[in-house]
Amino acid sequence: MSHIIALIFDFDITLSPAFQQQVLFDAWGVDANTFWRECDTLAARGYDLEHAYMRNLIDYGRRDPKFALTNAQLYEMGKRVALYPGLSRVGCQTSIFDDLKALLTRPEFAQHNIELECYCISGGLKPMIQGAFEAHGLNEYFKEIFACEIDEDDTGKLGYIKETVGHTIKTQKLFMIGKGISPKNGDPPAMVNEVFEQYRIPFTQMLFMGDGQTDIPAFSLINRAGGTSIAVYREEKNADGSIDEARTLKTYQKGYELAIQSGRAEQLLPADYSAGKPLKMALLGYVERLAGMMADGL
Repeated sequence: MSHIIALIFDFDITLSPAFQQQVLFDAWGVDANTFWRECDTLAARGYDLEHAYMRNLIDYGRRDPKFALTNAQLYEMGKRVALYPGLSRVGCQTSIFDDLKALLTRPEFAQHNIELECYCISGGLKPMIQGAFEAHGLNEYFKEIFACEIDEDDTGKLGYIKETVGHTIKTQKLFMIGKGISPKNGDPPAMVNEVFEQYRIPFTQMLFMGDGQTDIPAFSLINRAGGTSIAVYREEKNADGSIDEARTLKTYQKGYELAIQSGRAEQLLPADYSAGKPLKMALLGYVERLAGMMADGL
């Protein structure tokens, strides 16, 4: 039996309270609504969500050099991306990932060499996610990041869409995790189509966390295969930091219809990973229960 537990996270709105592209808009002085309306226009022409926003980013750079970016600049921009409470390790803070790792050092688990691996599967930009994880001290916890990539053209600027990670591609990445296929280690993605007699990490030992429409296929696959899915929603805040209940209720209701009413996820919890919060308790409880089953040979 595999003794690896996989926690798999979406990024935007799941780990970060805002879409990562907002960092770019703020730096450029671009109105976010205008950018996304332009993406909607591309979608009306048949582009999917990821191709639409990536093409729009490239087009901005082609129209005006001040918007032309490199992957290195995306990485640096990613360092400005905020994460939800309880995640960052900056300033000697303890992250939930530290606590999850510490849980498995308990004698009853340590003797069975139970491991925890974290992954990110996102429709966002890989360099920005990498930058965010570095800025918040989380790189050591994430074994692999599966996300969109843009290649640079002959001028060194972003010019060609290299990979998108959308609705159904997220399920492909789940199979790659299960089979132990690692692009970071040089494994070709096409290996996912090969027959594996035994998965490195069975779906029953995976927990997937997401928040939106693009996570639906991943939720469904994990549930059908015996794993666990948790949906999260963002608590909407007033200017003084208090919770805007009317706006948060709308966010909650959308999440409820998407994940709970449809039977796609087991729980719907506010995206707050700090001490004592329901989401942290759910993650600690899941890892403890699954580790206990592994220790008992179940």
